[in-house]
Amino acid sequence: MLSSSLDLVQTSETLEESVTTLNQALGQNPQDAAARQALYETMQQLLRQNAFLAYQGETNVLYQVRTQADFQFSSPKDRAVVEPYPPHEPPPARQAIHWLGWSLVGLVPAGLGTLFMAPVAARAAVQLLRQPAARADHRRAWIVLGGAVGLWLVALVLIVILILHLV
Repeated sequence: MLSSSLDLVQTSETLEESVTTLNQALGQNPQDAAARQALYETMQQLLRQNAFLAYQGETNVLYQVRTQADFQFSSPKDRAVVEPYPPHEPPPARQAIHWLGWSLVGLVPAGLGTLFMAPVAARAAVQLLRQPAARADHRRAWIVLGGAVGLWLVALVLIVILILHLV
């Protein structure tokens, strides 16, 4: 059936007839890659003659369009699925990064807040490392872990300086 549809396209007189024939072929078999490619090539030739298409409507799989000469046809939708932004689920490393941020803020009062928050951030990073996650999330967890250890050491130095200053 398909080869006869493609043969009709090659022998048809106008591009509109070719598009109609290919639309019928795709209506019977929407997954037919050869008919889909032939439709795109024929539509491109049609657009080279007159680059005007008016959007009429759409379904889940087709766009309904018409040319300037009021020739109406359907064009299949071939587009990638777009990821929603922001994602529905927070990234796995978000909690560890959140606690690391609070550890950084905890440096202000002589490192007292960081002394308690950095271990929480490190624990969240270690939990993330134990989970099966994407490589990028594991990389983030290692960065958070290193940052938490570094901030905790800085906080320890600030605490020691505070104690020496008070004594």
